[in-house]
Amino acid sequence: MLSSGIYGLFRLDGGPVDPRDVAALGLDSGNVSGAAFAHEVDPQDRTALHRIEADDALTILVGHIEEPQALAVRLNVPPTLPAALLARAALDRFGSETPAEMIGEWSLLHWDRRDRRLVLTMSAARRDRLFFAVDGPRVAVAPNLFALSRIAWIGNRLDEMGLLASIGRADLRAALREEMGDRTMLAKVRQLEPATRLTIMADGIYRDVAAILVPQPRWTGSFDDAVVASEETMQTILRARIARTAVPGVLLSGGLDSSTIAWLAARERAAEQRMVLLTSVAPPGSGLADEAAFADAVADRIGLTAEHVSPPEDADIYRPSDLILGGASRPPMPVRHCLTETFQARGKALGATALFDGSFGEATLTVKFPLTTMRQQMRGTAGRLRRYLAGAAGEPVRHSPFHVRLSPARLAALPEAMRSPPSAPLEDEIRRPRDLWGYLPGADKALLHPNEFYPGALRMEFPFRDVRLLRLFAGFPAGFFVHDGLDRAPVRHMLAGHLPDTIRLRRSGKPASPDHMARLQRQASAARGRIAAFRKAEVQEWIDLDWLDQALAKVAERGPTNFAESYEVQLTAITAEFLTWWRARS
Repeated sequence: MLSSGIYGLFRLDGGPVDPRDVAALGLDSGNVSGAAFAHEVDPQDRTALHRIEADDALTILVGHIEEPQALAVRLNVPPTLPAALLARAALDRFGSETPAEMIGEWSLLHWDRRDRRLVLTMSAARRDRLFFAVDGPRVAVAPNLFALSRIAWIGNRLDEMGLLASIGRADLRAALREEMGDRTMLAKVRQLEPATRLTIMADGIYRDVAAILVPQPRWTGSFDDAVVASEETMQTILRARIARTAVPGVLLSGGLDSSTIAWLAARERAAEQRMVLLTSVAPPGSGLADEAAFADAVADRIGLTAEHVSPPEDADIYRPSDLILGGASRPPMPVRHCLTETFQARGKALGATALFDGSFGEATLTVKFPLTTMRQQMRGTAGRLRRYLAGAAGEPVRHSPFHVRLSPARLAALPEAMRSPPSAPLEDEIRRPRDLWGYLPGADKALLHPNEFYPGALRMEFPFRDVRLLRLFAGFPAGFFVHDGLDRAPVRHMLAGHLPDTIRLRRSGKPASPDHMARLQRQASAARGRIAAFRKAEVQEWIDLDWLDQALAKVAERGPTNFAESYEVQLTAITAEFLTWWRARS
């Protein structure tokens, strides 16, 4: 199945596109002619596909423009203008700032036949991936890295630095951003980043990046005014997304983030519109704690029933499906892929056409972030003193810059920049009450996630990463984090009278996947059985398989000792599976 997004082949010299290249992308090559071929795909939402050929130019938009009528007014064009033409008008007016001005989640391609100029650009938040390769006059575009690698003149030659960066932690990737740019794990393929405009012409490639998370004017209203504005913004965001979703599904845990989405989605849906609630629960008979009671309380309040789901017993936590391995276009890092696939399967079975996810709420509405008040400084000092008296004081633990355990030979050969990336500056990690809220850590990373988990998957909607919400909160004072003695104050005040206080005033949650740690232990021995296959595929060139074998043996014996260990062991095994899969198809 094809990944959602834009596919294209172009000749900058006016020569003909090779039909074999079209076929390599998995597309029909029967009607290929001329210097350009382009195709748009979204198997779940055909209303997201927009194409116009006019004035000797082709424009393709995959995705949705938010508040298109307001944008049309700004551009002085008819409000009924087709989305592709509206996007073209925005590109003409705003140029490289189009991602900052044309709100939504979309990919855009514009091909001017007269001067053989190709423009690729992407919204502030990534909807679909967009990869490209250029070789002389030939250009290829696709939303899947491995689709491009099937084209003969691109191939699958590895970019070792690109692969290492893809398995690095956020600090490493941030430190290498200028050096690495848009490189991928394949030497001849680059990736378009969100908010970027790429112009490809015979005389070169030109790249511009729009400013998205820009400073906002200080909020002059009260805290209560801010709560009202936040609710109105969330209503606007949910109203449009729910309206274009035939049957919305909401991932509901009973926590503040997901409960807010469920409440607003239920309120914004049409009178007869079905809505599905999916809740992760412990496997029957396991005795593990879960959030079923909290989710059920929310569901009951909004007049629905939550569907309880848990991954099948045999869902392999160490080995994602081939769809996930091939769909990520890099070593995948989804530690809860078993649960995600279960949500996908059950959502489809119940008729859902998209899944709404409460991730990224802590950058805005459900903030849980430290303020440097005198009380907090005193508590921090007391904590450090207790640790000192207990003999636990010392240098903070410095984690590896990689998510996985690399082989000793690979570690020894790392360039210096990858050995010890700089830590995040302290000022990014604290706020004083009179400071601006700004953009909290994680806001920028939220914009990087594509919302198609793998080809054919139900699309994930992430309302909390909407740029309009991020910008609204950026102007609030940080003192709004806490109000009237409540932390996470904006959401707790917003939900007053709408959801039970057992939900609104919750202080902590339970694991999203209740049997995650037990599954890691239960399946560790079987995962050890894959080590021989990894060695046969020469994965030890990258991964420390001796360490992985010993780590899995320990997990099988006594379970993971903490989340950090569980992540490293699981992600190392998943990366070994990915490299084995990739080498088998190379």
